[in-house]
Amino acid sequence: MKTMLVALLLFTASFAFANPNNPPDRPQRMQLMEDLKLTDAQKDQFEKISYETEKKQIELRSKLESAQLDVRRLMDADNPDKTAIEKKFNDIASAQTAMKMNHFNGWFEKNKVLTPEQQKIWKKAMHQRMKMSHRAMREVKNERMPMMERRQIHRIDRD
Repeated sequence: MKTMLVALLLFTASFAFANPNNPPDRPQRMQLMEDLKLTDAQKDQFEKISYETEKKQIELRSKLESAQLDVRRLMDADNPDKTAIEKKFNDIASAQTAMKMNHFNGWFEKNKVLTPEQQKIWKKAMHQRMKMSHRAMREVKNERMPMMERRQIHRIDRD
């Protein structure tokens, strides 16, 4: 039972990183749009793609949060149903994957709108953004779980 609770804790902590819109980076995006020198038609297409991507993200996030809420209720039961909890974990994982894929599909749709020269700028900026995002996630994760707590979780898991 301890192992399942620890797994739930770790799995739940990963939800904080499911949102691909974090961290806020509006100034960098604005600079990128200037660097790309988009035509008016490209700007319109970017706006349309962004709208559709964001709208779908809202729907997917709703499914994710609903599944997370269901897991909490299942875990609070007097006799937690392991099979039902595992199913919800799979639902959560599917929702997280769908959100990430939606984000990257939007990226690829925008990439198609660009000229080859603009694509080079776009790709370089996206690589930098991903590096910064991964670094920020590691820092937040380390702040939330100091080394001592991580060691304790490993000990509990071995029991």
